[in-house]
Amino acid sequence: MTGLAPLRRSPASRLAVAAALTALVWCGLLPWVLELGPVARHVALMEARRVDPSAMYYTELERLPLRPAWVDDVLVLWPSPW
Repeated sequence: MTGLAPLRRSPASRLAVAAALTALVWCGLLPWVLELGPVARHVALMEARRVDPSAMYYTELERLPLRPAWVDDVLVLWPSPW
């Protein structure tokens, strides 16, 4: 049979390819998207309003209601060993 054998890569080379693709997206594609019209306008607006995106906390959300007591009877997260 003269056909080519399927291309098999070692786990290390697959990891290297995945890391390279991630770096390409993170360092190349995302900065380029940041310069596009709609995204650049949004970033400029947020900077003009002095919005710090890292300052968003879950404490700004309303508190979720407590779960009803019957849930503890039905839901068993860690069964007793005895």
